[in-house]
Amino acid sequence: MENSLPSSEFVIEEQFQQWLSDASLRFQYLHPHIEISTEGNSVRLTGTGADDPGIKREFQFCLYRQKIFEQTLPLRTMLIEGVTGVARRTS
Repeated sequence: MENSLPSSEFVIEEQFQQWLSDASLRFQYLHPHIEISTEGNSVRLTGTGADDPGIKREFQFCLYRQKIFEQTLPLRTMLIEGVTGVARRTS
């Protein structure tokens, strides 16, 4: 008898592809018991609890969080430079 682990598979929209590897790394840290495999825009989560809809939601949250982090990094850098008086801007 084969003992297969629970898994779920879903598609990531193309607009989120550039953040997929960083989000996968963050998710793997939070859920070390779940294996992540990607192929194209398809993501498969395998392991204990991987078929739980909440796990898919958490992965998508990691992906969205990574997108927001990278898109707001220049603004946060500018704010910190302004507050600390350190400016690397060119005139």
